[in-house]
Amino acid sequence: MDERLARFKNCDERFHRYLDKVLARLPEDVRESILSNEGFQILADSELPNVCGRFLSFDHPVESLVYLNPKSLMQPDNRLSCSIAWELAEYVLQREGKATDDAAVVELLNKWGFERDLDAVRYCDAVSKSPAFKSGYEWARKQSKDYLMLHFDLFFDEWNEKGLRMMPQDRIEMLRDKTVHSKVLPGGEGRSSQQQTVEGISHEEAAIEGIMAALKEAKLQG
Repeated sequence: MDERLARFKNCDERFHRYLDKVLARLPEDVRESILSNEGFQILADSELPNVCGRFLSFDHPVESLVYLNPKSLMQPDNRLSCSIAWELAEYVLQREGKATDDAAVVELLNKWGFERDLDAVRYCDAVSKSPAFKSGYEWARKQSKDYLMLHFDLFFDEWNEKGLRMMPQDRIEMLRDKTVHSKVLPGGEGRSSQQQTVEGISHEEAAIEGIMAALKEAKLQG
């Protein structure tokens, strides 16, 4: 991990490994510009939403500040990395005096090689609006962490790093089978895996996303 990340002392250290992964994917000149600019800071403090005020000191005058919400740590890693890359892209565009609208950010992220990551975010956005996602999430929240680990932890790391759409089809089918037999969805095993929800995503896939989201929360909460 790049030691220069330590200068983001007001950034929750749990973000550091994600920052390191994202920065490693950027063009070298962009990465060095971000890490060497003392006027750029990143802020992420889990206590901020729960206090009336908080004094923060910086070693140098801050010209640009990115705030990362600690709640975003609950997202799958592939989505969280893309969220961080998005904020860095806005900073780079602003520093270069260019437009910082969504189209400009997406164009720059594609140039940096985050095209598949953006697709994963769009997928997550679509799935999270599904009633099946909510059903899977709420079902999983009622289960013990040990139960979730026993039945779904085998697939967690792959889902967390790649996203469901980038997992091998046989692994997805195994997860579908577990989801259906757990009767997570109304109608349980009577619902066809071919039945679609938003953007061609099956109800079982949406429920799996909800279950995995709940498992990540359980892992982070210890």
